[in-house]
Amino acid sequence: MLEIRKLDKNFGGKKILHDIDLSLKKGEVLSILGESGSGKSTLLRIIAGLESPTKYERFECKAKPAIMFQSYALFPHLNVRENILFALHHHPKATRKHRCEELLRLFEIADIAESQIDEISGGQAQRVAFARAVATECELLLLDEPFSNLDRHLKTSLRKDLKELITSQNLSAIIVTHDIDDAFALSDHIALFQKGKIIDFNTPRGLYLSPSPTAQAFLPYLNLICEEIEEEDEFFAWIRSKNRTFSASEVQVGTRYTAEVLEQCFLGGFVLLTLRYKHITFEMMIPPHHKVGRCIEFDIAPLS
Repeated sequence: MLEIRKLDKNFGGKKILHDIDLSLKKGEVLSILGESGSGKSTLLRIIAGLESPTKYERFECKAKPAIMFQSYALFPHLNVRENILFALHHHPKATRKHRCEELLRLFEIADIAESQIDEISGGQAQRVAFARAVATECELLLLDEPFSNLDRHLKTSLRKDLKELITSQNLSAIIVTHDIDDAFALSDHIALFQKGKIIDFNTPRGLYLSPSPTAQAFLPYLNLICEEIEEEDEFFAWIRSKNRTFSASEVQVGTRYTAEVLEQCFLGGFVLLTLRYKHITFEMMIPPHHKVGRCIEFDIAPLS
């Protein structure tokens, strides 16, 4: 559906994108994850046809794209129904109204159809923008920071709704985000961006459990052990088998090893512990109800 090879983008004398290789199959959701200014939105605009690449070896998009901007770009002088009808101008007049009502029902915004854009919430505005994009009969939905204007509780709810709607409408999607939770929750694959380059490309699980050396510094709750661990110790042997990198969720409360608790940080759904085992320091997640003293017993979590 989408294939990009060796794509560059320059603005003036400055290179914004370097040797981008990217592909997307029909029905997949891809997240482009990175910090602000890393070139994510520029790539999205190129895929949407709003910008031209400076050079490339291959750039082929076989799907009709529609882009949802971070601001949603809804027309403030039109109400919700009129915003969607605007995107249906290519439909025959006889079917336009029926399709609009269908979309209002599908996206659960029929009850605000007559409301002006400044009268609806951020979550409702996102649904209107999504309905308007689908009204164009796109095959590839491009979303630029779709949850950046929403609070955490609403974001969690809308992530689930968005994933279900993408699936139900038989769409493919590319999501630009700086939020790793968005990328992990929604994606089949993640392209990790840094300074205009893709430094890792993997499934969410693969990126978290087996990151490239460059990607390790950008992923949260990831332990990278640099100290010498040559002595005979089963925990150290496991760390070596993981190429000295493991997530805080790969160890759990148990009875096999004992570590000193250096620090604990309550983060709502879990507590993040900083532990010292022999001469190494690492992080571990535990349930928020678990009481912690000066030491804690732990074990390697079983593979799920």
